[in-house]
Amino acid sequence: NYGLKIITKKPIRPSSEEVRDNPKARSAKLRVAEKIISVS
Repeated sequence: NYGLKIITKKPIRPSSEEVRDNPKARSAKLRVAEKIISVS
C-alpha cells in the first residue's frame, strides 16, 4: 500500500517573465507530492 504526502499546498504558477519567454507556460501548474510506501 502507498499514499501521497502533498509537499506544496497550492500549485506553483509560472512567473510573468517565464510566460513572456514561453507563452505555452501560461497554463502550467506544478504540484509536488511524495509517494509514501507503508511497510507492513
